Amino acid sequence: MLVRVSDGDVIAFRALFDAYNKRLYAAALKITKSSYGAEEIVQEVFAGLWEHRTRLQEVENPSAYIFTVAYNRTFRYLKKVSKSKDLKEALRHRLKEARNDTEESMDMKETNRLINETIGQLPPRRQLIFKLSREEGLSHKEIAEQLNISPLTVKKQVVIALRNIRSSLGTVAPLLALFLKIWI
Repeated sequence: MLVRVSDGDVIAFRALFDAYNKRLYAAALKITKSSYGAEEIVQEVFAGLWEHRTRLQEVENPSAYIFTVAYNRTFRYLKKVSKSKDLKEALRHRLKEARNDTEESMDMKETNRLINETIGQLPPRRQLIFKLSREEGLSHKEIAEQLNISPLTVKKQVVIALRNIRSSLGTVAPLLALFLKIWI
C-alpha cells in the first residue's frame, strides 16, 4: 500500500488513512488529553505522509513508521502547547502586576487626598508648622527660629498633627497609620 501511496495513488492513501486514523487519534488523545490537539496531530501526520510520499517506498514496517511519526508530532505539539502556556502565564503575571500597580496608584492617590484633607482641617498655626516640617524639610529648631517659638512647641505641634493624620487614616489604611505611628 505504501508503494502505491508513494506513486501518488489517492485511493491507496485513503485506505491508509482509514486504517490508521482512529488508532492515531486515540493514541494522541491519550497523551495530549485534547480532542482538538489529537485531531491536529492526525491531520499533520497524514499531511506529512502525503507531502513526503516518495520516501514511503523505503519504509519496511509501515505501522511502526506511522506511529513513530505520530509520536514525534505529538511531542512537538506538547512542546508548542507548553510554550504557549508559559507565554500565557507570563502575560497573566504581567497583567496582574499592572493591575496591582494601578490599584496601588489609586490607593496612594486616595491616601494622599485623605492626608491633605486632614492637614487642611488642622488649626492654621499647626498646619503651617507641619508643612514646614514635612513638606519643606525644616528642622524643629529652624521652624522655631522662623516662627519665634520654642523647638519643643514645634515638636508637640508636629506630633499632634501626625496623630490627627494617623487617626483619620486608621480606618482606611491601618498599615499606613501604623507607619505614621512609628514616624512620630
